Amino acid sequence: MQLNWQNNSIKLISVLLALILWIFVSNEQNPSRERVLNISLKQTGLDNNFLITDGMPENVKVRVIGNKSQLDNITPEDFKAVIDLAGGVIGENTLPVQVSVPLGLRVVRINPEQVHLSIDSLVEKKIPVKVSLKGSPTPGYIAMAPECRPEVVSVRGPGKLVNTISQVTAVVDITSAIKDIDEPVTVSASVAGVALNPAVVQVVVPVASTSFSKTVPVKPQITGTPAFGFTISSSYSEPGSVQIFGPAEVINNVYEISTELIDIDNVDKNLVINVSLAPIAGIIDYQPGQVDVYLEVNNEKHTEEAPNNSGAVPAEP
Repeated sequence: MQLNWQNNSIKLISVLLALILWIFVSNEQNPSRERVLNISLKQTGLDNNFLITDGMPENVKVRVIGNKSQLDNITPEDFKAVIDLAGGVIGENTLPVQVSVPLGLRVVRINPEQVHLSIDSLVEKKIPVKVSLKGSPTPGYIAMAPECRPEVVSVRGPGKLVNTISQVTAVVDITSAIKDIDEPVTVSASVAGVALNPAVVQVVVPVASTSFSKTVPVKPQITGTPAFGFTISSSYSEPGSVQIFGPAEVINNVYEISTELIDIDNVDKNLVINVSLAPIAGIIDYQPGQVDVYLEVNNEKHTEEAPNNSGAVPAEP
Protein backbone atom coordinates (compact mmCIF):
# COMPACT_ATOMS: atom_id res chain seq x y z
CA MET A 1 0.00 0.00 0.00
CA GLN A 2 1.42 3.36 -0.96
CA LEU A 3 1.00 6.42 1.27
CA ASN A 4 -0.11 9.67 -0.20
CA TRP A 5 2.73 11.76 1.25
CA GLN A 6 1.56 14.92 -0.42
CA ASN A 7 -1.88 14.80 1.19
CA ASN A 8 -0.44 13.81 4.59
CA SER A 9 2.05 16.69 4.51
CA ILE A 10 -0.72 19.13 3.80
CA LYS A 11 -2.76 17.76 6.71
CA LEU A 12 0.24 17.97 9.11
CA ILE A 13 1.00 21.52 8.08
CA SER A 14 -2.65 22.40 8.61
CA VAL A 15 -2.61 21.03 12.16
CA LEU A 16 0.57 22.92 12.99
CA LEU A 17 -0.83 26.13 11.60
CA ALA A 18 -4.03 25.64 13.61
CA LEU A 19 -2.00 25.07 16.80
CA ILE A 20 0.11 28.15 16.17
CA LEU A 21 -3.01 30.17 15.49
CA TRP A 22 -4.62 28.89 18.70
CA ILE A 23 -1.53 29.82 20.75
CA PHE A 24 -1.43 33.23 19.12
CA VAL A 25 -5.11 33.88 19.75
CA SER A 26 -4.79 32.58 23.34
CA ASN A 27 -1.89 34.88 24.03
CA GLU A 28 -3.77 37.76 22.54
CA GLN A 29 -6.91 36.96 24.48
CA ASN A 30 -5.18 35.77 27.67
CA PRO A 31 -1.53 36.95 27.65
CA SER A 32 1.17 35.91 30.17
CA ARG A 33 1.75 38.31 33.02
CA GLU A 34 3.64 38.60 36.32
CA ARG A 35 2.29 39.24 39.79
CA VAL A 36 3.88 39.72 43.23
CA LEU A 37 2.13 38.38 46.33
CA ASN A 38 2.91 38.50 50.06
CA ILE A 39 2.77 34.90 51.27
CA SER A 40 2.60 33.97 54.96
CA LEU A 41 5.77 32.11 55.96
CA LYS A 42 5.40 29.01 58.12
CA GLN A 43 7.90 26.61 59.68
CA THR A 44 7.81 22.85 59.86
CA GLY A 45 9.89 20.13 61.44
CA LEU A 46 10.83 21.94 64.66
CA ASP A 47 10.74 19.72 67.74
CA ASN A 48 8.48 20.83 70.62
CA ASN A 49 11.53 21.24 72.88
CA PHE A 50 12.95 24.00 70.69
CA LEU A 51 11.82 27.40 69.46
CA ILE A 52 12.81 30.19 67.08
CA THR A 53 14.17 33.18 68.98
CA ASP A 54 15.08 35.56 66.18
CA GLY A 55 15.03 36.07 62.42
CA MET A 56 11.71 34.48 61.39
CA PRO A 57 9.84 36.89 59.02
CA GLU A 58 6.04 36.79 58.90
CA ASN A 59 5.85 36.96 55.11
CA VAL A 60 7.88 36.50 51.94
CA LYS A 61 7.31 38.15 48.55
CA VAL A 62 6.75 35.72 45.68
CA ARG A 63 6.84 36.84 42.04
CA VAL A 64 5.02 34.42 39.71
CA ILE A 65 4.28 34.29 36.00
CA GLY A 66 1.09 32.96 34.37
CA ASN A 67 -1.73 33.91 32.09
CA LYS A 68 -4.11 36.73 32.88
CA SER A 69 -7.06 34.60 33.93
CA GLN A 70 -4.95 32.57 36.34
CA LEU A 71 -3.35 35.59 37.95
CA ASP A 72 -6.65 37.41 38.29
CA ASN A 73 -8.19 34.54 40.25
CA ILE A 74 -5.39 33.60 42.69
CA THR A 75 -5.03 34.75 46.29
CA PRO A 76 -2.11 34.49 48.78
CA GLU A 77 -3.97 31.59 50.43
CA ASP A 78 -3.42 29.54 47.24
CA PHE A 79 0.33 29.53 47.95
CA LYS A 80 2.37 27.81 50.62
CA ALA A 81 5.74 29.12 51.86
CA VAL A 82 7.62 27.08 54.45
CA ILE A 83 11.01 26.64 56.09
CA ASP A 84 11.94 23.08 56.99
CA LEU A 85 13.65 23.16 60.41
CA ALA A 86 14.09 19.40 60.71
CA GLY A 87 17.80 19.86 60.07
CA GLY A 88 18.18 22.94 62.25
CA VAL A 89 20.54 23.12 65.23
CA ILE A 90 20.70 25.28 68.36
CA GLY A 91 22.29 28.58 67.39
CA GLU A 92 22.39 30.38 64.03
CA ASN A 93 20.86 28.74 60.96
CA THR A 94 20.51 29.70 57.28
CA LEU A 95 17.69 27.80 55.58
CA PRO A 96 15.98 28.08 52.16
CA VAL A 97 12.37 29.21 51.69
CA GLN A 98 10.29 26.60 49.85
CA VAL A 99 7.23 27.81 47.92
CA SER A 100 4.39 25.73 46.43
CA VAL A 101 2.29 27.43 43.72
CA PRO A 102 -0.96 26.54 41.92
CA LEU A 103 -0.70 24.41 38.77
CA GLY A 104 0.11 26.44 35.69
CA LEU A 105 2.06 29.18 37.49
CA ARG A 106 5.82 29.51 37.59
CA VAL A 107 7.87 31.14 40.36
CA VAL A 108 10.15 33.87 39.07
CA ARG A 109 11.57 35.08 42.38
CA ILE A 110 11.28 34.61 46.15
CA ASN A 111 12.32 37.43 48.46
CA PRO A 112 14.05 36.46 50.66
CA GLU A 113 15.20 33.14 49.20
CA GLN A 114 16.93 32.21 52.48
CA VAL A 115 16.19 33.06 56.09
CA HIS A 116 18.81 33.58 58.82
CA LEU A 117 17.31 32.62 62.16
CA SER A 118 18.26 31.51 65.68
CA ILE A 119 17.07 28.33 67.37
CA ASP A 120 17.23 27.72 71.13
CA SER A 121 16.07 25.03 73.52
CA LEU A 122 12.78 25.60 75.33
CA VAL A 123 13.38 25.71 79.10
CA GLU A 124 10.96 25.88 82.03
CA LYS A 125 11.96 26.22 85.68
CA LYS A 126 10.64 27.39 89.03
CA ILE A 127 11.94 30.77 90.23
CA PRO A 128 11.24 32.50 93.58
CA VAL A 129 9.27 35.74 93.79
CA LYS A 130 10.86 38.71 95.54
CA VAL A 131 8.43 41.29 96.91
CA SER A 132 9.73 44.85 96.59
CA LEU A 133 8.08 47.58 98.68
CA LYS A 134 7.61 51.02 97.12
CA GLY A 135 7.19 54.08 99.33
CA SER A 136 6.66 54.27 103.10
CA PRO A 137 3.65 53.94 105.41
CA THR A 138 2.15 56.90 107.22
CA PRO A 139 4.45 58.19 110.01
CA GLY A 140 3.84 56.14 113.14
CA TYR A 141 3.35 52.93 111.14
CA ILE A 142 5.76 50.33 109.90
CA ALA A 143 5.59 47.66 107.19
CA MET A 144 6.63 44.20 108.30
CA ALA A 145 7.98 41.34 106.20
CA PRO A 146 5.67 40.70 103.22
CA GLU A 147 4.22 37.31 102.34
CA CYS A 148 3.64 36.07 98.79
CA ARG A 149 1.35 33.32 97.51
CA PRO A 150 2.67 31.42 95.64
CA GLU A 151 6.28 31.97 96.60
CA VAL A 152 7.61 30.64 93.28
CA VAL A 153 6.38 30.90 89.68
CA SER A 154 7.16 28.94 86.53
CA VAL A 155 9.28 30.75 83.94
CA ARG A 156 9.21 29.37 80.39
CA GLY A 157 11.19 30.50 77.37
CA PRO A 158 14.51 30.27 75.52
CA GLY A 159 17.24 28.65 77.59
CA LYS A 160 19.66 31.55 77.05
CA LEU A 161 17.11 33.87 78.70
CA VAL A 162 15.58 31.66 81.40
CA ASN A 163 18.99 30.59 82.68
CA THR A 164 19.92 34.21 83.40
CA ILE A 165 16.92 34.77 85.71
CA SER A 166 17.43 34.13 89.43
CA GLN A 167 14.26 35.81 90.70
CA VAL A 168 11.10 37.58 89.58
CA THR A 169 9.74 40.68 91.27
CA ALA A 170 6.37 41.81 92.59
CA VAL A 171 6.27 45.53 93.45
CA VAL A 172 3.79 46.70 96.11
CA ASP A 173 3.10 50.38 96.79
CA ILE A 174 2.81 50.97 100.56
CA THR A 175 2.81 54.78 100.40
CA SER A 176 0.80 56.26 103.32
CA ALA A 177 -0.48 52.82 104.39
CA ILE A 178 -2.11 52.59 107.84
CA LYS A 179 -3.38 49.01 107.62
CA ASP A 180 -2.44 45.65 106.16
CA ILE A 181 -2.17 45.50 102.37
CA ASP A 182 -3.57 42.37 100.69
CA GLU A 183 -3.73 42.57 96.91
CA PRO A 184 -2.93 40.76 93.64
CA VAL A 185 0.31 41.93 92.06
CA THR A 186 1.67 41.29 88.57
CA VAL A 187 5.13 39.73 88.63
CA SER A 188 7.87 40.64 86.18
CA ALA A 189 11.15 39.04 85.15
CA SER A 190 14.43 40.82 84.60
CA VAL A 191 14.31 40.09 80.85
CA ALA A 192 11.67 40.19 78.12
CA GLY A 193 10.73 37.22 75.98
CA VAL A 194 9.71 34.74 78.69
CA ALA A 195 6.29 33.64 79.98
CA LEU A 196 5.43 33.59 83.70
CA ASN A 197 2.89 31.25 85.24
CA PRO A 198 1.12 32.47 87.22
CA ALA A 199 1.62 36.02 86.04
CA VAL A 200 -0.14 37.42 89.14
CA VAL A 201 0.54 36.56 92.80
CA GLN A 202 -1.24 37.53 96.01
CA VAL A 203 0.89 39.67 98.32
CA VAL A 204 0.17 40.50 101.95
CA VAL A 205 2.14 43.29 103.66
CA PRO A 206 1.36 43.62 107.40
CA VAL A 207 1.30 47.25 108.55
CA ALA A 208 1.34 48.02 112.28
CA SER A 209 1.56 51.01 114.57
CA THR A 210 4.91 51.88 116.11
CA SER A 211 3.35 53.98 118.88
CA PHE A 212 4.69 51.65 121.57
CA SER A 213 8.44 51.19 121.98
CA LYS A 214 10.91 50.17 124.65
CA THR A 215 14.68 50.05 125.09
CA VAL A 216 16.05 46.67 126.22
CA PRO A 217 19.58 45.30 126.72
CA VAL A 218 21.17 42.90 124.22
CA LYS A 219 22.36 39.49 125.37
CA PRO A 220 24.89 37.71 123.11
CA GLN A 221 24.08 34.02 122.56
CA ILE A 222 27.17 31.81 122.25
CA THR A 223 27.43 28.18 121.19
CA GLY A 224 30.42 25.87 120.75
CA THR A 225 33.78 25.44 122.48
CA PRO A 226 36.93 27.56 122.03
CA ALA A 227 40.23 25.98 120.98
CA PHE A 228 42.00 23.83 123.58
CA GLY A 229 43.51 25.97 126.34
CA PHE A 230 41.37 29.03 125.55
CA THR A 231 38.31 30.49 127.26
CA ILE A 232 35.84 33.30 126.62
CA SER A 233 36.50 35.81 129.40
CA SER A 234 33.78 38.26 128.39
CA SER A 235 31.27 39.08 125.67
CA TYR A 236 29.26 42.24 125.08
CA SER A 237 27.48 44.03 122.26
CA GLU A 238 27.80 47.47 120.76
CA PRO A 239 25.33 49.06 121.12
CA GLY A 240 24.48 47.40 124.38
CA SER A 241 20.76 48.01 124.01
CA VAL A 242 18.22 48.42 121.21
CA GLN A 243 14.78 49.92 120.82
CA ILE A 244 11.92 47.54 120.10
CA PHE A 245 8.52 48.41 118.63
CA GLY A 246 5.24 46.59 118.91
CA PRO A 247 1.94 46.24 120.77
CA ALA A 248 2.08 47.26 124.41
CA GLU A 249 1.00 43.83 125.62
CA VAL A 250 4.02 42.32 123.85
CA ILE A 251 6.84 44.74 124.59
CA ASN A 252 5.86 45.10 128.24
CA ASN A 253 6.88 41.45 128.72
CA VAL A 254 10.23 41.76 126.98
CA TYR A 255 13.16 42.59 129.29
CA GLU A 256 16.10 41.69 127.06
CA ILE A 257 16.74 40.56 123.53
CA SER A 258 19.20 37.90 122.43
CA THR A 259 21.37 37.81 119.36
CA GLU A 260 21.35 35.00 116.85
CA LEU A 261 23.66 32.13 117.88
CA ILE A 262 27.38 32.88 117.58
CA ASP A 263 29.54 29.82 116.91
CA ILE A 264 32.86 29.93 118.83
CA ASP A 265 34.14 26.45 117.97
CA ASN A 266 37.99 26.44 117.93
CA VAL A 267 38.23 30.19 118.50
CA ASP A 268 41.69 31.17 119.73
CA LYS A 269 41.69 34.98 119.47
CA ASN A 270 39.52 38.01 120.17
CA LEU A 271 36.63 38.48 117.73
CA VAL A 272 34.19 41.17 116.63
CA ILE A 273 31.14 39.75 114.85
CA ASN A 274 28.22 41.61 113.30
CA VAL A 275 25.10 39.62 114.12
CA SER A 276 21.32 39.95 113.79
CA LEU A 277 18.93 39.95 116.72
CA ALA A 278 16.83 36.86 117.42
CA PRO A 279 13.18 37.44 116.46
CA ILE A 280 10.50 37.68 119.14
CA ALA A 281 6.89 36.94 118.24
CA GLY A 282 4.85 40.13 118.10
CA ILE A 283 7.82 42.52 117.91
CA ILE A 284 7.38 44.66 114.81
CA ASP A 285 10.80 46.22 114.49
CA TYR A 286 14.23 46.58 116.10
CA GLN A 287 16.37 49.68 115.95
CA PRO A 288 19.06 48.80 115.11
CA GLY A 289 18.40 45.33 113.70
CA GLN A 290 22.04 44.22 114.04
CA VAL A 291 24.80 44.72 116.62
CA ASP A 292 28.54 44.08 116.87
CA VAL A 293 29.40 41.44 119.45
CA TYR A 294 32.88 41.61 121.03
CA LEU A 295 34.37 38.36 122.32
CA GLU A 296 37.47 38.48 124.55
CA VAL A 297 39.40 35.21 124.39
CA ASN A 298 42.05 34.27 127.01
CA ASN A 299 44.81 31.71 126.85
CA GLU A 300 44.64 29.76 130.12
CA LYS A 301 48.40 29.16 130.14
CA HIS A 302 49.03 32.90 130.36
CA THR A 303 46.73 33.30 133.32
CA GLU A 304 48.43 30.78 135.57
CA GLU A 305 49.96 32.19 138.76
CA ALA A 306 53.32 33.79 138.00
CA PRO A 307 56.44 32.42 139.94
CA ASN A 308 57.80 34.25 143.03
CA ASN A 309 60.83 36.21 141.81
CA SER A 310 61.16 38.59 144.77
CA GLY A 311 64.17 36.69 146.23
CA ALA A 312 62.40 36.17 149.56
CA VAL A 313 62.72 32.75 151.07
CA PRO A 314 59.50 31.31 152.38
CA ALA A 315 59.52 30.88 156.13
CA GLU A 316 59.87 27.39 157.47
CA PRO A 317 56.81 26.09 159.14
